[in-house]
Amino acid sequence: MGSLNEIVSYIGSSGINLLETLKFIARGRVNIENTAVQTVKAGIGSLFIVVTTQSFIGLAMSTQLAKEFEKLGAEAFIGGFIGLATVRELAPVISAIVVAGRVGAAISAEIGSMKVTEQIDALRVFGINPLRYLLVPRLIAASMVNPLLTIIAAIVSIMAGMVLSNASVDVSYSAYLNSVRQFVMVRDVFIMMFKAVVFGGAIAIIATTTGLEVKNGAESVGNATTKTVVWSIMAIFTLNYIITSMFF
Repeated sequence: MGSLNEIVSYIGSSGINLLETLKFIARGRVNIENTAVQTVKAGIGSLFIVVTTQSFIGLAMSTQLAKEFEKLGAEAFIGGFIGLATVRELAPVISAIVVAGRVGAAISAEIGSMKVTEQIDALRVFGINPLRYLLVPRLIAASMVNPLLTIIAAIVSIMAGMVLSNASVDVSYSAYLNSVRQFVMVRDVFIMMFKAVVFGGAIAIIATTTGLEVKNGAESVGNATTKTVVWSIMAIFTLNYIITSMFF
């Protein structure tokens, strides 16, 4: 029951923080400079990992599909299957997991360290709301960066699959791209972007809430960082199922 109570309490805290943050955003109380800094930190640091990860995912999918489709004489459909799997599931989910592991963990560790060194209390003394100062820029940054990373991830994965399909079973680039266009609809891309925005926002909320709940000592900061990554990944898969069920 203790763990269940902890989960319920944590979800409640995250929900309250989200509502407070949305109020600040609706009122236009956003620190543009801080938001820009957080956007650059989140995007630049994650780009290489996302590109590398998605390249190998595209290569792996193409390796498995190419030979099987060749047996069926359906090589022209390889691009469509890779594109559909990438846009609907792999690009938004894998990119969000990378962001959770890198950006979410960094946010939690940073805010947890601030909590331990009483910098959060200092903000309150100076009349600065910690959520406005810490969460608003990070929520906006994560919600902007994750969709951009997801677009790049989808393109890289599809292109990697195209190169390998051409090399392994001699599927022409034009046939591959025509298959992608035939299978992947504009609606799929919009749903992918919606998923990416939701996942990015969820990661920022979870990381900040976990960081603010740090109580004492470096060990607590480490535990908060681990909790952020684990709960972010759980939230990503849960939200992915909910959104997929809504639209498909």
